[in-house]
Amino acid sequence: MPASESVLDADFDMFGLEACRDPRPYDTLIREAGPVVYIPQYDVWATGRHDQIELMMRDWKTFSSANPPFAEPGRMILLSEDPPDHQRVRTVVSRAMSPAVLRRMQDMFEQGAEETVQRLLDAPGGLVDGYTDLAKAYILKVFPDAIGLGDKNREMLVKFGHAQFNMFGPKNDIYRESMEAAAEVFEWVAVNCKRDAVQPGGICMAMYEAADAGDITQEEAEMLVQVLYSAGSDTTIYTIGNIIRALAEHPAQYELLRTDIDEYSKRAFEEGIRYDNPARFTRRRTTVDVDVDGVALPPEAGILLLHMPAGRDPRRWEDPEVFDITRDVVGKHLGLGFGVHACVGARVARLEGVSLLSALARHVESIEVAGEPRGTTNMAVHGLESLPLRLVPA
Repeated sequence: MPASESVLDADFDMFGLEACRDPRPYDTLIREAGPVVYIPQYDVWATGRHDQIELMMRDWKTFSSANPPFAEPGRMILLSEDPPDHQRVRTVVSRAMSPAVLRRMQDMFEQGAEETVQRLLDAPGGLVDGYTDLAKAYILKVFPDAIGLGDKNREMLVKFGHAQFNMFGPKNDIYRESMEAAAEVFEWVAVNCKRDAVQPGGICMAMYEAADAGDITQEEAEMLVQVLYSAGSDTTIYTIGNIIRALAEHPAQYELLRTDIDEYSKRAFEEGIRYDNPARFTRRRTTVDVDVDGVALPPEAGILLLHMPAGRDPRRWEDPEVFDITRDVVGKHLGLGFGVHACVGARVARLEGVSLLSALARHVESIEVAGEPRGTTNMAVHGLESLPLRLVPA
């Protein structure tokens, strides 16, 4: 049993309905309770502090991604495996998302962003939904084309991602309801991740071509296509939605963005991830006895790395609750992972996000919150399902 000072003494369920809809205040309490705290209800440890998360991400041998807490028995997530298998598979995905490939995609992303924003400029009263009409409409336009999704029912990507991330937590009512609602989604994925369902020339087909070359197995190629479907759309949609909300709530920052679009669109994307990260947590398990800032962790301890409160950890960031696009955060926040398990699709997400923020800044003079935002209910990701806005054309 952990020492009493390292056990979370708080009367809330971090995977309860209220905490999953708005996790920040609860995860912040965990961050402030200690460098690493034990949560008896789920027999897991958690940390919401920047330095401790960086340590755990850096030392993958001690803090392994294999067999993480709440993992389903026998279910392997390829990109969450540790080296050497991780490096072999990651190389295949990285090659498919190389700088040369992204340069070819850039025009498509920028054109999609222009079309998405231009279509909304004549909305009655300027009223739009920043989630549905902007973030989701844009990503579901450009991302499936980039990966080579053949099916036209692109909404399934968001539903699949939502269900997959709800599998990262305990088997509670949220999990069960999510699985029941996703039955047709899993059937759709089973059909549309097959080789004959994806388009030639896209990232998905590159997975199968890597299998043909012997770099991975055919089964692994299909699993990687599933990873692309689940992780490549909704987290980017939530990222963009959260950033647009921050810009709407901080009009001076949006005005600043418009003064130097090329520079500040990149900075706004990075600061947005620090300020309001859509990934609530990632998971690790200790392989040996280890001391973390005076807290003794036993072998096989499941750990949740809470990214949202780490992005506003006052031990790391000056004025952490302030959204500031001049802040020096590039390469310093942990919102897209770190070390061997850094987000393999980060370059794609950055290019997509910067393209849309740039198009907004060129064509929209101001963004105003026009109603109460509504958050999603998910155990592992944080974002909006509705963001009422008023756009004032430039």
